[in-house]
Amino acid sequence: MTPREAAPNASPAAAAEPAPNARSPAAAAERSPTASPASTLRTLDVRRMRVLREVSERGTIAAAARALAFTPSAVSQQLATLEREAGVALLDRHGGRVRLTEAGRRLVARTEAILAELEAATAELAAAAADVTGDVHVAAFPSSERALLARAVARLARRHPDVRVRTTELEPEASLPALRLGDVDLAISHEDVSRPAPPDPRLERVDLLEDPLRVVLPPGHRAAAGAVPLARLANERWVATPPGTACRAILEHACSKAGFVPEVPFHANDFGVLAAYVAAGLGVAMVPELALGAFGEDVVIRPVADLPVKRRIYVSARRGGLERPALAAMVEALRDARADGQTSTRSGLWSDSMPASRSSPGATAGRPFVNTWST
Repeated sequence: MTPREAAPNASPAAAAEPAPNARSPAAAAERSPTASPASTLRTLDVRRMRVLREVSERGTIAAAARALAFTPSAVSQQLATLEREAGVALLDRHGGRVRLTEAGRRLVARTEAILAELEAATAELAAAAADVTGDVHVAAFPSSERALLARAVARLARRHPDVRVRTTELEPEASLPALRLGDVDLAISHEDVSRPAPPDPRLERVDLLEDPLRVVLPPGHRAAAGAVPLARLANERWVATPPGTACRAILEHACSKAGFVPEVPFHANDFGVLAAYVAAGLGVAMVPELALGAFGEDVVIRPVADLPVKRRIYVSARRGGLERPALAAMVEALRDARADGQTSTRSGLWSDSMPASRSSPGATAGRPFVNTWST
């Protein structure tokens, strides 16, 4: 019996609607997120997809809620709605922990591409504007803030007073994830020149300079006469940044190439603290040239003799982001600040650094040369 036969006086619209308990695929999908997708086209909300991506990247609903300025219950509601939209389960829930299903992982991978396209579209719209305006949030590690970023922000303010800049101090191991998640617009980071960072298809970058590392010794140290072979310091105690930091990784890799593992009883993220340890005769250090401003006259600074030890400093944006005029202007100001600061370090010119500017056949005036990572 058809719906019209069951209710002969019903209107055509009412007859066309199934009863609430009808066992249609669409009704089943509404009742259970694990039901099979309906044959009709589904519409997914990009904002909810981003919530799922945040949970995937940050590991917990609570962490995602903090990043998005939501309550945990709001995040859970958004995810439940997304599962109804998708028609499949996206999360495995076990007590207070969640884990993405295979369908959830696939949706997150698609979400990355969609967000990248939205970033590019936003940048193109901003580029069409006549004036350079907008907000720029920059993450940077401390020595780059002192040597580059402060000067660059001041220069940008003079050139484009309608650009509003915010800065956050983050080490590379934190700034690049923050950039990928959209917490910041630009990230100033560094890598070991001998071990470049692996390509990330979600980001593009502009190289700023190469920063050599120097050996720092207490006054009167037996190796202080000239350039120091690292192997000569194999039996010394070292002071360094904590394990897991980028500078510590450079030190350990350089010492490994010299044939030893450094003994590091003293750790600090603050180069001024490292300087105090060295000046007190408690150990030796290897420090980037940009950070030497934290060291006074009570230590001895020498180059590494037997192998080149350098870090490459670069600024990254999400792919397509450098089309935004405000971000491009900030990158240009960073490159100009690098050129202005050639004589600002304690040891003089950055004579073994890379050129202040780079060019390519596709480069244009006023636009930074972009070293775009690709797969």
